[in-house]
Amino acid sequence: MSDARFSEDATYQAAPQAYAEERSGNTAIVCYGLMIATLFTVYATGLIALIVAYVAREDDGHWTNSHYTFVIRTFWISILYAVLTGIVTFFVWWIPLIGWAVIGLMGLYTAAWFIGRNVIGLLRALEGKPINNPQSWFFG
Repeated sequence: MSDARFSEDATYQAAPQAYAEERSGNTAIVCYGLMIATLFTVYATGLIALIVAYVAREDDGHWTNSHYTFVIRTFWISILYAVLTGIVTFFVWWIPLIGWAVIGLMGLYTAAWFIGRNVIGLLRALEGKPINNPQSWFFG
């Protein structure tokens, strides 16, 4: 009878661990969803994802840690690209064809980079795999 009791205790103790791993993976997925929604909310949901990623990264010690670092870097690098695009726009908007093409290409690159980075991260999180190089400027 004591064997059954110990097996119940082992099952009970293992359940919170499995739940914590599942929950932290879901948190990374939610962060990517919020980042993708940023395209429609002008960084409002991205700011929420940034805060969640900073908080979750402090508490987390396994594979999702790379995802939180990836989300944080995606947010800050996209801000940098947006500021650079704004600066270039300020100086070349008045050039009819070349200036508009440069601004359009910079905006297109930033949007494609942002979407690609978040979709790749989301797919890796759904598979339960870490980001290989979360410090990367490209797609990890």
